[in-house]
Amino acid sequence: MQSSGTNTVNKQNIPFWILTVSVLIILIVPALIQDGMFMDGLQYACVSKNLANGLGSFWHPFLSATWWKNGLNFFLEHPPLVYGIQSLFYKISGNSIYVERLYSFFTAVVTAFLIILNWRGIFTDNLKLRNLAWLPMLLWIIIPVCFWSYQNNMQENTMGIFTLLSVYFIFKALRITPYTYIFLLLSGISVFLASLSKGLPGLFPLAVIILYGIVFRNISFRRMFFYSIVLLLIPLILYALLMLNHEAYDSLIYYFRHRLLFRIREEPTVSNRFFILVTLVTELLPVLIISTVFLIYSRIKTYLSELGKEYKNRIIIFFLIGLAGSLPLMLTYVQSGFYLVPALPFFATGFALLIAPTLSGLVYRIKINTRFFLIFKIFSFLILIICIVYSGLQTCKTRKDHDLLNDVYLIGKIVPKDSMVKAEQSTYQNWSLQFYLQRHFNISVDQLQQSCHKYYLKEKNKNILPSLKYKEIPLKTKIYDLYELQ
Repeated sequence: MQSSGTNTVNKQNIPFWILTVSVLIILIVPALIQDGMFMDGLQYACVSKNLANGLGSFWHPFLSATWWKNGLNFFLEHPPLVYGIQSLFYKISGNSIYVERLYSFFTAVVTAFLIILNWRGIFTDNLKLRNLAWLPMLLWIIIPVCFWSYQNNMQENTMGIFTLLSVYFIFKALRITPYTYIFLLLSGISVFLASLSKGLPGLFPLAVIILYGIVFRNISFRRMFFYSIVLLLIPLILYALLMLNHEAYDSLIYYFRHRLLFRIREEPTVSNRFFILVTLVTELLPVLIISTVFLIYSRIKTYLSELGKEYKNRIIIFFLIGLAGSLPLMLTYVQSGFYLVPALPFFATGFALLIAPTLSGLVYRIKINTRFFLIFKIFSFLILIICIVYSGLQTCKTRKDHDLLNDVYLIGKIVPKDSMVKAEQSTYQNWSLQFYLQRHFNISVDQLQQSCHKYYLKEKNKNILPSLKYKEIPLKTKIYDLYELQ
């Protein structure tokens, strides 16, 4: 009888799983299949591809022949783990533009799996709620900056995998006593990997044990403090061991001094510390609206009063973890919406917990042996097929930088690979131009006045002409003219 009930519950959720997967596909895949990408994600793809092709090393990655910072021709703007992992995809699959897109989609799928894993870990004793694991996944992927990040190969995608893993192992450590220290070790390693992906923001899971102890109050202060120290020591020890390697030491010290501290002091990106908080609320609006509708439907006061203390604590802890991954960003003026991406799975899970009891009542009213359920299941399959077909039809299309990519491909047909082209400063500072040329053709742009290269790039709307030694090459470009040295 229990097996029959389990099968029924599973079958009742099938159409919702299919629709959730359809939403994930339609929000990410069509954009990934098309050409064009946000500048930062394109930059990371260049560095990873170069690493796979023997340019640079893990600790000293390489972007282009003309990228110099503080006298070094290395790309040390971030810790190197993301480049190292992504470079494996290039080694296996070659240099196609779809490699970074495959990697980005892979990180989305792994993140979705970990969200489901965390959800099922919460409801080990409640089959109906356990099988609503599609709900936090759905609420997560509809957050705009979330699916935008996976469309654009952002580093936060990888970091978010390790922060989710870390929290998952912490929950395991606090629930399964015989294996506590094994899970703490795994969690600490995950924190280390998260910070090696994007720096200090990856450390926020270190606060989870303390937050858990405050919310649930089922572990002593001494135990909570001791576990937190153990968790902290693991990444510290791993970094201390890394520092014994002179290449790792040079790379990480450079990043810390010349990138992290310098940017915090000298290169703010916002003028208001509360920017990230406003952005968080804005990005969560779709989820807030859905949750509000369900709460109103279930009569908020009555509904909340019926939730048990344990269940409310589950909601609170996930919201607090989300805030731990978000609010520390307010400490500096270096902020951007996509910095929130690793924290969003926890907010999505918190909101899913909030509405799951009401939604559960609606989902399990559907009888699997009715015509309505059959039609619903067929409809969900049709939606999935439409999403897949539509995504496939986006091949060979361009979603952004259409004119720029037109010029890049025309230039790449003339200028040999692994070459340099000379340009004025304004052209050099068009980073998308630089990274597209580097990504597709290994062509670097040089702005030095004393340099003399065979090819010269000039913006069409600029009156400044190259020296008489250069002759324009007739191309159907839209933004830039290409000249060749005579």
